[in-house]
Amino acid sequence: MTVFIYSLLGIAMVLFGFYLGRGTYSQSIEEVEARLGKGNPRRAKRHFMWLNYMKAEDTASKRRRRHEPMRRVIPRDREGDS
Repeated sequence: MTVFIYSLLGIAMVLFGFYLGRGTYSQSIEEVEARLGKGNPRRAKRHFMWLNYMKAEDTASKRRRRHEPMRRVIPRDREGDS
């Protein structure tokens, strides 16, 4: 009986969440576009830290070049094992 009540309560909570989250759009398309701006992506800021002098410089291209694919060994059938 308690499992049925918990299931019913869970379904009711999900439906209540959908009801609260439905929202209404009160802004026009022009107002939304004015708030969002031109849509140009922002550039990431590069911050200099003095700790950068202490670490080795390892670029992404060097890391990719060093990568070796994993070897796959196909086992041979051993004779005498049947």
